[in-house]
Amino acid sequence: MIYNPFCYGKTVDGPFFYGRDRELEEIKLSMRNATNLIMYSPRRTGKSSLVIKALKDLEAEGHPTVYIDFFKVSSREKFIELYAREVVRPLKNWTKGLQWIQGLIRGIQPAMGLDQSGLPELRLSIDPTQTAMAFEDIINLPAKSKHEKCWIVAFDEFQEIEKLNGESFEKELRASFQHHHNVSYLFLGSQRHLLWNMFSRKERAFYKFGKLYHLQKPSEKETLAFIEERFASGGYPVSEELSRKILDQTHNIPYYVQYLSAEIWEYARLSSKMPGDIYQEAMERLLINQADYFQGIRSQLTAFQVKLLSAVAQHGFGSYESAFMQKYRLYPTSSVQKAFKRMIDLDILEKQDNQLVMTDPFFQVWLNGQM
Repeated sequence: MIYNPFCYGKTVDGPFFYGRDRELEEIKLSMRNATNLIMYSPRRTGKSSLVIKALKDLEAEGHPTVYIDFFKVSSREKFIELYAREVVRPLKNWTKGLQWIQGLIRGIQPAMGLDQSGLPELRLSIDPTQTAMAFEDIINLPAKSKHEKCWIVAFDEFQEIEKLNGESFEKELRASFQHHHNVSYLFLGSQRHLLWNMFSRKERAFYKFGKLYHLQKPSEKETLAFIEERFASGGYPVSEELSRKILDQTHNIPYYVQYLSAEIWEYARLSSKMPGDIYQEAMERLLINQADYFQGIRSQLTAFQVKLLSAVAQHGFGSYESAFMQKYRLYPTSSVQKAFKRMIDLDILEKQDNQLVMTDPFFQVWLNGQM
């Protein structure tokens, strides 16, 4: 059986991971040297896949690693559980592992259970009266561990920490992290303005805590080569013209490159036609499938915000320049500024240089089709 040669919607590795060779080596070098790194890029550009691949490589070299997605952190208790789960994960003897971690963290009662997939999973009961001590113990665990190679701790979507008691949580982490000398911390974020504020403003706890690293898109050459190689592996050699069309339509954002390519490959299989002949049909099928999702986003916006967003979609980008606002009759300026801020906060728009662009290229196509 031939499987779809493209993958999206989750972290990727193996044949689904492409480009990033230089970035992978840069990250691993920083981590080996216990350098703190703040990596930011728009969502769906592949930073989680890149970092997880780096952690796997470094773990194979003997580095203890921890990866926590802050989208999953709903409380301090959940943070403690996720962190402990990562610490125990590589241990071969779970019985000894449970005894070991119970001896290191006050106020917890660990046990092994099964996750939704039926795989073993660490579960913790935390004494509510000792949560603060358990939190202190878990965040200091890497520094207290007598390990030859440095620990590497990655926090994905770290800007979400603001939803958990805000800056007080940040201050507690920073108070401990600044004394950890054999630990490398990696902070990832997709909402650039939030992450930037956390690490560049003097009044914030993590001010200048590490090196800023802006993850760029893969090169067009790497993306085009990937598209052509994967289609060929799936039984459909494609032209450079089609590969370029996919790249341009998706703005060279890895998630969308794989999403559109997967749709084209699947529709080619269903229709018994060549990918180059059904591009438009596959694109329309994709937009139909996403219509409810896009309508849900639009329903969160006011009439003025929809008008502004439609102008951005039509123009290709938005700006505060008078020429843009006059062309689409957007006024007053204060309302434009508030609307832009609202859509940046909702991750619908992002700043690139002095322009505001849509984060989802398919949403842009859908909006243009509604006008």
